[in-house]
Amino acid sequence: MIAVKNHRLVSSDKSLQISFDASPNHGTTFSEGLPDVIVLHYTGGSSLESSVNWLKNPASKASAHVIIGKNGEIVQMVPFNIKAWHAGISEWQGRKNLNNFSIGIEIDNSGLLEKRVDGYYTYWGKRIDNSQVVLATHKHKNQEQAWEAFTEKQIVIVEKIVMALKERYPIKDIVGHDDIAPGRKTDPGPAFPLQKIKNKLFYYRNEDVQLDINNNPNYGIVTADYLNIRTGPSVNNQTVSEPLPKGTKLKIVEEKNGWLKVKVDIQGWVSQHWVDLL
Repeated sequence: MIAVKNHRLVSSDKSLQISFDASPNHGTTFSEGLPDVIVLHYTGGSSLESSVNWLKNPASKASAHVIIGKNGEIVQMVPFNIKAWHAGISEWQGRKNLNNFSIGIEIDNSGLLEKRVDGYYTYWGKRIDNSQVVLATHKHKNQEQAWEAFTEKQIVIVEKIVMALKERYPIKDIVGHDDIAPGRKTDPGPAFPLQKIKNKLFYYRNEDVQLDINNNPNYGIVTADYLNIRTGPSVNNQTVSEPLPKGTKLKIVEEKNGWLKVKVDIQGWVSQHWVDLL
């Protein structure tokens, strides 16, 4: 579990790598009642380390509150009560300069890729394996392009951080840099499931689930922050997807030895301990 203490991320989970590497690039303290928006970015850099070093460099005139590595590493660079310089020229729902209202989360990712004869490359010349390439059309473009895929660990960590921030601050929305600066920014882009995360964590719905109330099945709701869904009723069985976030509605198919076989957009087994029946 991730939480916020003294405006910094903390966790009792020893498997999570959370560090603080302060950036000198930041503004003043947020006004009362802020921050209330989270802005997601991709770094467009070659590595977590290079992005951290750049955002510590005064010449960059940029920073973010948090950067997330490909293996789920978390580097916080600015306390959450201080304005970071991540949004630039921006506007959202009538408010300009989102640095004054938002928390910036950067995700280590190359972003838009270049197609060459032998594959897909970053702008600095690194070839990306085809299995890590997403072909999709950006919402502000009209043609399909290639993007580096985000890792499952990154997506899970983003969700955990967002949940922790919602517990501590009056967060009411999560947006992409491409939402607040659509004319000049494309991050986090179509490879990141932003709308799905927003639906789960802000609207508490999973649009992939079709609940058949007429047949009167049993339903439950996930009470843990995140709940693994497995191929069978045991912790020794493999997981079949990323963990289910708190608030996910489940259709219960079968019960066995403290486990529930459930249907969401997928089917698998979850621990009964972390499900409240509806």
